[in-house]
Amino acid sequence: MDAQRLSHRLDSLITDLLAQRRRRLQAHGKVMRVVLSGEDLATLPTTLDCLTALNQRGYLLVMTFSHSAIQASLHSTCLEALAQRDVEALCDDRDPCPTEETFSGLYLPSLSTNSLSKIALGIRDNRVCRWAFHALSLSKPIIVTLNAECRDEAASQLPPALRARLTSYVATLGEYGFTIIGRPTVNPAQRPTAPVAKPLITLSDVRQLPAGAVLSVGRRTLITPAARDEIRDRGIVMVQGHQEEICIWQK
Repeated sequence: MDAQRLSHRLDSLITDLLAQRRRRLQAHGKVMRVVLSGEDLATLPTTLDCLTALNQRGYLLVMTFSHSAIQASLHSTCLEALAQRDVEALCDDRDPCPTEETFSGLYLPSLSTNSLSKIALGIRDNRVCRWAFHALSLSKPIIVTLNAECRDEAASQLPPALRARLTSYVATLGEYGFTIIGRPTVNPAQRPTAPVAKPLITLSDVRQLPAGAVLSVGRRTLITPAARDEIRDRGIVMVQGHQEEICIWQK
């Protein structure tokens, strides 16, 4: 068989395989797109439990792995573990195309800190982000579980400024409409109190406070727009000592 005939034969086989895959996806009523990112093996058991539950609910899992997951052992370890559990999964490492609609939802297990930050900032330079924004454009439900670094017990070991930034990124994904499992919570009874009673509260003042703090506001306190946004993003609670209106400083 000459090279030209072999090439034609291979092209035909690839076309047939893609057509079979397309028919299979279209015939299956429930398809869950799963995109794994990062190198976090600590949360893999939880991820496997979630994938197993989806499979038992009748979802066909279509697995995509980020570049970092492919380079690390997460890719092979996950697929081997799914096979041991008799969980059927298709591998598809393509980026989404505009006509890609044959899925019921998107699941981002143990979302890496890198991809979390990029999605929150609207950056689409990796596969995880592109799938996230593609699913958003189609109004598909998106479920996220956080990696170990972003969970309560691990986040407490991070510098306060970084912890606050990650918390704000998680909050942004929630505003996008993502369902977030393992989201850091702050018990109101345990919120640190910041007794600030300044005539003007700036962004610099707010950034000195831990996420979830209680900010005591004095009479007729002025708050800059940037400080107000930071207060909202970091879940800081403002408490007025008096019932007088808080004035928001306008530029």
